[in-house]
Parts: sequence; C-alpha cells; structure tokens
Amino acid sequence: MAHIQEKGWFFLIRIKDGRNGIKMGLELPRRNEFDLDVSLKLTRKQTNDVKKLLKDKNHYRYIASSATFDFLPSHSRKSEQTRFYEINFRIVRFEITPGNYETVLTSLDVNKYPPKELKRLYALRWGTETSFRDLKYTVGMLNFHSKKVMCIHQEIYAHLIIYNFSEMITSHVAISKKKRLYTYKANFSMAVHVCRLFFYEKATSPGLEAIISKNLIPIRPNRHYTRKRSEKGFCGFLYRVA
Repeated sequence: MAHIQEKGWFFLIRIKDGRNGIKMGLELPRRNEFDLDVSLKLTRKQTNDVKKLLKDKNHYRYIASSATFDFLPSHSRKSEQTRFYEINFRIVRFEITPGNYETVLTSLDVNKYPPKELKRLYALRWGTETSFRDLKYTVGMLNFHSKKVMCIHQEIYAHLIIYNFSEMITSHVAISKKKRLYTYKANFSMAVHVCRLFFYEKATSPGLEAIISKNLIPIRPNRHYTRKRSEKGFCGFLYRVA
C-alpha cells in the first residue's frame, strides 16, 4: 500500500474478515458494517516515548526490523531521531449477501465512493479473479519447470499466449440455444486442452470450434462457496501442466 500511495494511485483491497491480518491491533467499531478513516504512522523504533504513542493503536504501529518495508530504515541508532511513515486509508466493512460480510481497505474518497459504491466495485473484480484462476490452474502457470529467470519469463509468456488464444477461440464459438434449464457456456478447461493440441499440431483449425462447442457447462448464477484454505503441497515435475 505504501508503494501505491507514493505513486499517487488509488487502491481497493480485500482483506481477511477476521481479527488477523492488517486489521489486527486496530480498534474497530463493534458493528457489522462500518466505514472508518485511519491515519497510521509506522515506525521501527521502540523507545519509551514511542511505546507510549503505540498505545494509540489506530494511529501508531511498530514494524519489526525483520519485516520488509522500503520507506523506513531497517536499523537506526538510539541517538537518531525517530522516523515515522504515515499511511492513510479507509477500512470499510459491508454485507455482500445476507449474513456474509467483506472488509476492504481503500484510498478512494468517501464522498465519491461511499460503501454502496465500494460494494459495486468489489463485485467487478470477479471477472479478473476467474481469469487469473484459469491462468494459474487451467493453463498451468501455478508451477514452473525452469530454474533460470529468463526461462521462467519464457514460460510466463507461453502461458499468457495459450490463455489469450483459448479465450479468443472460445469467444467466437457459436453455442446453440435450446430449451434448457440453464444457459450454457464453453468449457474453458476443455478449450485450453484442445488449443494446446492445436499448437502441438495434433488438432486442425476447422475442428477447434466444433470440439469446443460440444463441450459445454451450465451457468449457475448467484452460487457461493466457502473459501477453503489449505496448505499448498509440492507438485512434481511429471505432474505439472505443460
């Protein structure tokens, strides 16, 4: 956030809706929904005077010397003047579905972007999130085969090419409209597989759209799943998507 603030950009970031994370230590309203302006001064010193200031949790916070922060020196002498870095943001909590809440940090102006508008902007991130999910898991950019930086860059570009090519082909596939319970769309996982075969010269151009159009999945709106958090295990080279 500090780098974004230094560049004069605006941000809207979802954070953990719990007591951990960046919310930890802040004294927040005990309400389901709130909009709070925070002006936080960060420092790496722990002198007696600073410790008194740190009791004001919504305005001062200590950063350990082991933590990476580019706008404060990692070490300083006791005789040196205490340095602070001020970061300003709003912390907003709103209801997205009945009984479910999200918490965001933003630097957007409260008059132009009240909580209702932030909720609308938050909903717009879904297309970007699903695109990155497909890029990481379906296309396989979650794991790399190379060790050298130049080769890793080459893999990233290759994944981006196959993703964009698959999206372009899928967007031109004509899906027949029949009397069905749901509206259907092309199965992107199958589309990526077929497009990869095309690059390997194992599939022909006329057959691409025909195969993709036969592999459809229903669009089920307003579906929600609980976020499942699990440790990521090592994926062997033989099992990585190439």
